[in-house]
Amino acid sequence: MIHLNHTIDVLTGGTYSGNSSWNKKHSDIDNCFKLYQITDGELFLTDENGEFLLESGNLYFINGSKLVSQQCRKSFSTHWLHFIPKDIILHHSLLAMPLVVNFADTLEMVAGSLPHIEILISSAHTSGREYLLESLRMQTGIQAMIVSLLEQHSWTSPREIYSIHTIEPAISYIKEHFTEPIRLKQLADCCNISPNYFHKIFSKALQTTPANYISLLRMNAALPLLLSNEYNIKEIAYRLGFYDDAYFSRVFKNHYGITPGEYRKRRKELLF
Repeated sequence: MIHLNHTIDVLTGGTYSGNSSWNKKHSDIDNCFKLYQITDGELFLTDENGEFLLESGNLYFINGSKLVSQQCRKSFSTHWLHFIPKDIILHHSLLAMPLVVNFADTLEMVAGSLPHIEILISSAHTSGREYLLESLRMQTGIQAMIVSLLEQHSWTSPREIYSIHTIEPAISYIKEHFTEPIRLKQLADCCNISPNYFHKIFSKALQTTPANYISLLRMNAALPLLLSNEYNIKEIAYRLGFYDDAYFSRVFKNHYGITPGEYRKRRKELLF
């Protein structure tokens, strides 16, 4: 039997329009993978090697880890989403992808779902059946794009896969317990290696430290909770393992550049 864990966590998304005043540098918001479906105008993205033009009518994969800045010189409109694969090998492999990959020839795979991303994220204005079908279409489209990326570009080597498999027990533990206090030694013990060696392998595989990865999971989990309005900010802080809502707000602002309250009011404008 083959066991797969290729589910995609869709973090946030929506529609956005900007003009020549829109100019953004890399922040923690960008530490994920993105899809931009440009519906009007054009957008310029840069990495350490140069500049990329994103044009109307095309669907683009964006490797946020390599993003330096984004700029609009006239105007643009886009559907967009941020995602992270749950599978650690896929995550590591996507980190090796170029900043921008144009999927102009495979636009239909997710083009039908991206305009409905607001509904998918909130799940508040659609039936259970519609939500399930649209979610499956989105997951299938993103997975098909990942297959195409892995077929066209170099990615994780067998040696790297072996190292990543070494830390998989700790990754599983983090995903199950990220709302609880976690010590580095606990994670290293999951893998039967020393804390220093674990930290080295983990940081190389995910290009972030274990502590920052735990914080990332907490911040990602905060987004749908804030969007639902079911809980107040203090309740959300406690659910995510913060015993002080003021500290939660500081961490959230350090990560996203906005407070939890601002996210609720101005999510589309501030997170794209």
